[in-house]
Amino acid sequence: MTPHEAEIRKLARLLGAPPERFGYLRKVPPAELRRFREQTSAALFDAHAGPLRRMAAASRLLPGPVLARMAELAFGPLLSARIAGLVDPAQGVEIARRLSPAFLADVAAELDPRRASGIVAGLPKPLMTAVAAELARREDWVTVARFVDHLPESAIEAGLQFVPDSALAEIIALLDDPERVTRLLPPLPRDHLAG
Repeated sequence: MTPHEAEIRKLARLLGAPPERFGYLRKVPPAELRRFREQTSAALFDAHAGPLRRMAAASRLLPGPVLARMAELAFGPLLSARIAGLVDPAQGVEIARRLSPAFLADVAAELDPRRASGIVAGLPKPLMTAVAAELARREDWVTVARFVDHLPESAIEAGLQFVPDSALAEIIALLDDPERVTRLLPPLPRDHLAG
């Protein structure tokens, strides 16, 4: 996968469109595509900041089990992802612990991990592992790559057991910062490195 293809795939994911739709961007330098994607992400996350902040503030009044049910049944993954970046990390972890790994994988696909790094870092390792297994089952390597820089080493190590060797090159190509590859390689057993 070329840097252009990687950036186009990430932009397509962000905008919920097939990558083929952005073929006209192939001549734009990858650094410019990345900047455009980051600006687009910021615009999408900030578009409804006022109402989302009010919802996050109101969430402090409700118990975690009620919020978890609301997240899954009423808000859905996109709205839950937007609100996650605005709630207190401890509250976000409490809610996430009550959500299914499948729903959390849906939220992860919509989430900008930089905005919810406190929640991501506070999740229990078994839950992170279950979400990683679900993302691997879906072959959602774009989402996996976005979280490499935001997970503790132990979570990366646990999640890698679900990633087939054939997907590692794709995940590495999708990393925003190629230096992050050092977070993937040390936990891998030697037989995986050979693959």
